[in-house]
Amino acid sequence: MTVLGAACAGASPAGVKIRRDVNLQQKAEVLSRTELFKGVDEAARRLIAERVAERVVERGRSVFVQGEPGDRMYVLAEGAVKLYVSSRDGGIVELARHHPPASFGELALLDGGSRSASAEAVERSVLLVVTRAELLRLLRSEEKVAAALLRALGSMVRRTTRQVTDLVFLNLQGRVARQLLLLAEDGNGAGAITRRVTQGELATMVGGARQTVNQALKSLEASGCIRAVGRAFALLDREQLQRLANE
Repeated sequence: MTVLGAACAGASPAGVKIRRDVNLQQKAEVLSRTELFKGVDEAARRLIAERVAERVVERGRSVFVQGEPGDRMYVLAEGAVKLYVSSRDGGIVELARHHPPASFGELALLDGGSRSASAEAVERSVLLVVTRAELLRLLRSEEKVAAALLRALGSMVRRTTRQVTDLVFLNLQGRVARQLLLLAEDGNGAGAITRRVTQGELATMVGGARQTVNQALKSLEASGCIRAVGRAFALLDREQLQRLANE
Protein backbone atom coordinates (compact mmCIF):
# COMPACT_ATOMS: atom_id res chain seq x y z
CA MET A 1 0.00 0.00 0.00
CA THR A 2 1.33 3.41 -0.93
CA VAL A 3 1.14 6.56 1.15
CA LEU A 4 -1.52 7.89 -1.19
CA GLY A 5 -3.74 5.03 -0.10
CA ALA A 6 -2.55 4.61 3.49
CA ALA A 7 -5.11 6.98 4.97
CA CYS A 8 -7.84 4.61 3.86
CA ALA A 9 -6.51 1.41 5.43
CA GLY A 10 -9.18 -0.55 7.17
CA ALA A 11 -12.07 1.05 5.29
CA SER A 12 -15.22 -1.06 5.08
CA PRO A 13 -16.54 -2.33 1.72
CA ALA A 14 -19.24 0.31 1.97
CA GLY A 15 -16.47 2.91 2.04
CA VAL A 16 -15.07 2.12 -1.40
CA LYS A 17 -16.29 5.41 -2.89
CA ILE A 18 -14.79 7.35 0.02
CA ARG A 19 -11.49 5.54 -0.44
CA ARG A 20 -11.37 6.50 -4.13
CA ASP A 21 -12.25 10.13 -3.35
CA VAL A 22 -9.57 10.41 -0.65
CA ASN A 23 -6.99 8.97 -3.02
CA LEU A 24 -8.05 11.50 -5.65
CA GLN A 25 -7.82 14.36 -3.16
CA GLN A 26 -4.33 13.25 -2.09
CA LYS A 27 -3.16 13.13 -5.70
CA ALA A 28 -4.49 16.64 -6.26
CA GLU A 29 -2.66 17.80 -3.11
CA VAL A 30 0.62 16.33 -4.39
CA LEU A 31 0.14 18.11 -7.72
CA SER A 32 -0.57 21.40 -5.94
CA ARG A 33 2.90 21.35 -4.34
CA THR A 34 4.80 21.06 -7.62
CA GLU A 35 6.09 24.05 -9.56
CA LEU A 36 4.42 22.72 -12.70
CA PHE A 37 0.86 22.42 -11.37
CA LYS A 38 0.59 24.74 -8.36
CA GLY A 39 -0.73 27.60 -10.50
CA VAL A 40 -3.65 25.50 -11.75
CA ASP A 41 -6.99 26.04 -9.98
CA GLU A 42 -8.39 23.35 -7.69
CA ALA A 43 -11.01 22.08 -10.14
CA ALA A 44 -8.42 21.65 -12.90
CA ARG A 45 -5.99 19.89 -10.54
CA ARG A 46 -8.72 17.47 -9.53
CA LEU A 47 -9.40 16.74 -13.20
CA ILE A 48 -5.69 16.07 -13.75
CA ALA A 49 -5.64 13.82 -10.67
CA GLU A 50 -8.43 11.74 -12.18
CA ARG A 51 -6.30 11.11 -15.26
CA VAL A 52 -2.93 10.28 -13.69
CA ALA A 53 -1.85 6.79 -12.71
CA GLU A 54 0.17 5.89 -9.62
CA ARG A 55 3.39 3.90 -9.84
CA VAL A 56 5.60 2.53 -7.05
CA VAL A 57 9.30 2.00 -7.80
CA GLU A 58 11.46 0.14 -5.31
CA ARG A 59 14.93 1.38 -4.35
CA GLY A 60 17.52 0.67 -7.03
CA ARG A 61 14.96 0.04 -9.79
CA SER A 62 14.77 2.08 -12.99
CA VAL A 63 11.98 4.53 -13.73
CA PHE A 64 13.21 4.91 -17.33
CA VAL A 65 16.44 4.31 -19.23
CA GLN A 66 18.55 6.64 -21.34
CA GLY A 67 17.79 6.22 -25.05
CA GLU A 68 14.34 4.66 -24.72
CA PRO A 69 11.22 6.41 -26.07
CA GLY A 70 9.58 8.85 -23.66
CA ASP A 71 5.80 9.02 -23.60
CA ARG A 72 5.16 10.09 -20.01
CA MET A 73 6.50 12.36 -17.28
CA TYR A 74 6.45 11.86 -13.54
CA VAL A 75 5.54 13.75 -10.37
CA LEU A 76 7.41 12.51 -7.30
CA ALA A 77 4.94 12.06 -4.44
CA GLU A 78 7.38 10.44 -2.02
CA GLY A 79 10.87 8.97 -2.00
CA ALA A 80 13.86 10.14 -4.06
CA VAL A 81 14.92 9.70 -7.70
CA LYS A 82 18.24 10.41 -9.38
CA LEU A 83 18.77 11.34 -13.03
CA TYR A 84 22.06 10.25 -14.57
CA VAL A 85 23.85 9.65 -17.86
CA SER A 86 26.09 6.68 -18.51
CA SER A 87 28.85 5.95 -21.01
CA ARG A 88 29.43 2.76 -22.98
CA ASP A 89 32.25 1.75 -20.64
CA GLY A 90 30.00 2.03 -17.57
CA GLY A 91 30.93 5.51 -16.36
CA ILE A 92 28.12 7.39 -14.63
CA VAL A 93 27.54 11.09 -13.96
CA GLU A 94 24.56 12.08 -11.83
CA LEU A 95 22.75 15.11 -13.22
CA ALA A 96 20.15 15.73 -10.53
CA ARG A 97 18.52 14.17 -7.50
CA HIS A 98 14.83 14.89 -6.99
CA HIS A 99 12.82 14.90 -3.76
CA PRO A 100 9.12 15.74 -3.33
CA PRO A 101 7.64 17.91 -4.63
CA ALA A 102 9.28 17.53 -8.03
CA SER A 103 8.47 16.62 -11.60
CA PHE A 104 10.84 15.08 -14.12
CA GLY A 105 10.94 13.45 -17.54
CA GLU A 106 9.24 16.35 -19.33
CA LEU A 107 11.84 16.89 -22.06
CA ALA A 108 11.17 13.74 -24.10
CA LEU A 109 7.45 14.53 -24.08
CA LEU A 110 7.93 17.92 -25.66
CA ASP A 111 10.04 16.90 -28.65
CA GLY A 112 8.90 13.29 -28.96
CA GLY A 113 12.52 12.14 -28.75
CA SER A 114 14.22 9.50 -26.66
CA ARG A 115 15.21 9.85 -23.02
CA SER A 116 18.36 11.96 -22.64
CA ALA A 117 19.11 10.42 -19.23
CA SER A 118 18.16 7.50 -17.01
CA ALA A 119 16.10 7.77 -13.82
CA GLU A 120 16.47 5.44 -10.83
CA ALA A 121 14.77 5.31 -7.44
CA VAL A 122 17.23 6.10 -4.65
CA GLU A 123 14.54 5.25 -2.12
CA ARG A 124 11.23 3.44 -2.48
CA SER A 125 9.30 6.04 -4.45
CA VAL A 126 5.67 6.79 -5.29
CA LEU A 127 5.18 8.50 -8.65
CA LEU A 128 2.21 10.05 -10.38
CA VAL A 129 2.33 9.34 -14.12
CA VAL A 130 1.31 12.05 -16.60
CA THR A 131 1.05 10.92 -20.23
CA ARG A 132 2.25 12.97 -23.19
CA ALA A 133 -1.33 13.39 -24.41
CA GLU A 134 -2.40 14.79 -21.02
CA LEU A 135 0.56 17.19 -20.81
CA LEU A 136 -0.10 18.51 -24.33
CA ARG A 137 -3.77 18.98 -23.44
CA LEU A 138 -2.74 20.98 -20.38
CA LEU A 139 -0.32 23.12 -22.38
CA ARG A 140 -3.14 24.05 -24.74
CA SER A 141 -5.72 24.76 -22.03
CA GLU A 142 -3.71 25.97 -19.01
CA GLU A 143 -1.52 29.00 -19.59
CA LYS A 144 0.05 28.69 -16.13
CA VAL A 145 1.23 25.14 -16.85
CA ALA A 146 2.96 26.34 -20.03
CA ALA A 147 4.68 29.16 -18.10
CA ALA A 148 5.77 26.78 -15.32
CA LEU A 149 7.13 24.31 -17.85
CA LEU A 150 9.21 27.06 -19.47
CA ARG A 151 10.63 27.93 -16.03
CA ALA A 152 11.43 24.26 -15.41
CA LEU A 153 13.23 23.97 -18.75
CA GLY A 154 15.15 27.17 -17.99
CA SER A 155 16.25 25.73 -14.64
CA MET A 156 17.35 22.54 -16.39
CA VAL A 157 19.51 24.49 -18.83
CA ARG A 158 21.05 26.58 -16.03
CA ARG A 159 21.79 23.43 -13.99
CA THR A 160 23.45 21.74 -16.97
CA THR A 161 25.49 24.87 -17.75
CA ARG A 162 26.65 25.05 -14.13
CA GLN A 163 27.67 21.38 -14.13
CA VAL A 164 29.68 21.76 -17.33
CA THR A 165 31.31 24.94 -16.01
CA ASP A 166 32.20 23.23 -12.72
CA LEU A 167 33.77 20.26 -14.51
CA VAL A 168 35.89 22.57 -16.67
CA PHE A 169 36.91 25.26 -14.18
CA LEU A 170 36.56 23.90 -10.62
CA ASN A 171 38.99 21.48 -9.02
CA LEU A 172 37.59 18.37 -7.34
CA GLN A 173 37.52 19.87 -3.85
CA GLY A 174 35.55 22.85 -5.16
CA ARG A 175 33.06 20.54 -6.88
CA VAL A 176 32.64 18.51 -3.69
CA ALA A 177 32.11 21.70 -1.68
CA ARG A 178 29.45 22.93 -4.12
CA GLN A 179 27.64 19.59 -4.10
CA LEU A 180 27.59 19.45 -0.30
CA LEU A 181 26.04 22.93 -0.27
CA LEU A 182 23.40 21.79 -2.76
CA LEU A 183 22.65 18.68 -0.69
CA ALA A 184 22.06 20.94 2.33
CA GLU A 185 20.16 23.67 0.46
CA ASP A 186 17.13 23.22 2.72
CA GLY A 187 19.19 24.16 5.77
CA ASN A 188 20.62 27.53 6.76
CA GLY A 189 23.70 28.61 8.65
CA ALA A 190 26.47 26.62 10.26
CA GLY A 191 25.58 23.09 11.27
CA ALA A 192 23.12 22.49 8.41
CA ILE A 193 22.97 18.80 7.55
CA THR A 194 23.12 17.43 4.02
CA ARG A 195 20.78 14.74 2.78
CA ARG A 196 22.11 11.18 3.16
CA VAL A 197 24.64 10.35 0.47
CA THR A 198 27.35 7.71 0.06
CA GLN A 199 30.85 8.56 -1.13
CA GLY A 200 30.18 6.55 -4.28
CA GLU A 201 27.06 8.61 -5.01
CA LEU A 202 28.94 11.83 -4.31
CA ALA A 203 31.63 10.73 -6.77
CA THR A 204 29.05 10.33 -9.57
CA MET A 205 27.64 13.76 -8.72
CA VAL A 206 30.96 15.58 -9.07
CA GLY A 207 32.54 13.51 -11.85
CA GLY A 208 35.37 12.11 -9.74
CA ALA A 209 36.71 8.77 -8.53
CA ARG A 210 35.51 7.50 -5.16
CA GLN A 211 39.06 7.45 -3.75
CA THR A 212 39.81 11.06 -4.69
CA VAL A 213 36.41 12.20 -3.40
CA ASN A 214 37.22 10.46 -0.11
CA GLN A 215 40.48 12.42 0.06
CA ALA A 216 38.65 15.70 -0.67
CA LEU A 217 36.15 14.98 2.12
CA LYS A 218 38.94 14.20 4.58
CA SER A 219 40.65 17.48 3.66
CA LEU A 220 37.41 19.45 4.19
CA GLU A 221 36.88 17.71 7.52
CA ALA A 222 40.47 18.35 8.65
CA SER A 223 40.08 22.07 7.85
CA GLY A 224 36.91 22.29 9.94
CA CYS A 225 34.52 22.85 7.04
CA ILE A 226 32.43 19.69 7.52
CA ARG A 227 31.84 16.80 9.90
CA ALA A 228 30.59 13.36 8.92
CA VAL A 229 27.26 12.48 10.55
CA GLY A 230 26.49 8.91 9.59
CA ARG A 231 25.87 9.01 5.83
CA ALA A 232 25.34 12.77 5.89
CA PHE A 233 27.58 15.77 6.55
CA ALA A 234 27.23 18.74 8.88
CA LEU A 235 28.35 21.98 7.25
CA LEU A 236 30.43 23.76 9.90
CA ASP A 237 31.87 26.57 7.77
CA ARG A 238 29.52 27.49 4.92
CA GLU A 239 31.51 30.61 4.03
CA GLN A 240 34.67 28.61 3.37
CA LEU A 241 32.70 26.04 1.38
CA GLN A 242 31.19 28.86 -0.69
CA ARG A 243 34.66 30.26 -1.37
CA LEU A 244 35.93 26.86 -2.53
CA ALA A 245 32.85 26.41 -4.71
CA ASN A 246 33.36 29.80 -6.37
CA GLU A 247 37.12 29.69 -7.00
